[in-house]
Amino acid sequence: MFGSAPAILAAVTLALPASGLQGKRTKAGPPPPLVPYPGRLDAARVAAKERNVPILVHVILEGEEANDNYRRTILPDPDLLRASAGMIVLVANNGTHERKRIEVVVDGETVSKEVCSAYEFDSCAVHQLAWDDCYREFKRDDGVLYCPQTVALLPDGTLFERIDTSNTPSVDEVHSLVQGLLKKAGPGLSEAQLAELKRLLVEGRHLDGEQDWPGAWRAWSRLLEISARDPWGAEARRSLAAAEAGLKAELERLAALLVPGRAAEGWRQLGEYQRRCAGTPFEKAIAQRLKKAETDKSIREEIAAYRTSLEADGLLREAQALHESGDLKKAERAVRKLLGKRYEGTPAQKAARELWPEWID
Repeated sequence: MFGSAPAILAAVTLALPASGLQGKRTKAGPPPPLVPYPGRLDAARVAAKERNVPILVHVILEGEEANDNYRRTILPDPDLLRASAGMIVLVANNGTHERKRIEVVVDGETVSKEVCSAYEFDSCAVHQLAWDDCYREFKRDDGVLYCPQTVALLPDGTLFERIDTSNTPSVDEVHSLVQGLLKKAGPGLSEAQLAELKRLLVEGRHLDGEQDWPGAWRAWSRLLEISARDPWGAEARRSLAAAEAGLKAELERLAALLVPGRAAEGWRQLGEYQRRCAGTPFEKAIAQRLKKAETDKSIREEIAAYRTSLEADGLLREAQALHESGDLKKAERAVRKLLGKRYEGTPAQKAARELWPEWID
């Protein structure tokens, strides 16, 4: 059975001004549209738990004045629509309505579409699917589902509060309920954030398997920025600790190459590792190791020679590019610089002598 307000109460309710959130109105832009969850109550609970967002259920009986007034004044309220963007919203109504055509903006373009004439949802099925679930769960002990009814559920699916007086509540009353619900629920995830979180889970696990510790560190750190809530948070924290241990071990392995006879190769590999670790806490530690190596008396000359050779390689590439582009004057200047004493004995200087003997003094 379904219950509604007595006629006199309905008349009083209809006389109430739809003033909305008194003293709390915002001056923000247009509110987002109402996007109801297109499924049943159990499925909404699963989605809410995964995102840690609350559920707001509007139970509206078909063909009753108080219920029609609820649909006209509560559902389209701008501030309620803004607040609803952070929740899963179910609209439960057992009516079947004619179709109508409306104009909507999709990706910046106005298109025409057919919708349910009462709620402007894609079809009446959207508001019908959860009706039986709501009747079974929210009817009173007398077996009557009193409508209209506003039901607030926490992210774990348990009841937070509901308004089931059979009268149309004020928008302020519903908004107060919603604000308390959002505060109790705490921060949740948007659908986009949940999608990114799931992508990062896959990416982080793959990078762990590849022992790509810089990449793994970034993936797990980003995941924790989105949500530190379990079960994802627990895995991310464990994996982040493993990535940091891997980063540290690789740093020590490469630093061990900074000895006479191997210092140039160690400096090269450590420099490459520094670039891979950009944005991680180890980037600075690697820079400090490199700087220390460059001043170590036992290996600094070896490293300096290697760095000079790298400079020469860069000059050779520059000269070749200028020569190929036809800018011979600039090419000659680069070659003559490369043929100078600073780069004596480097492979790049030797190549330059063979390529451009006409520029050798």
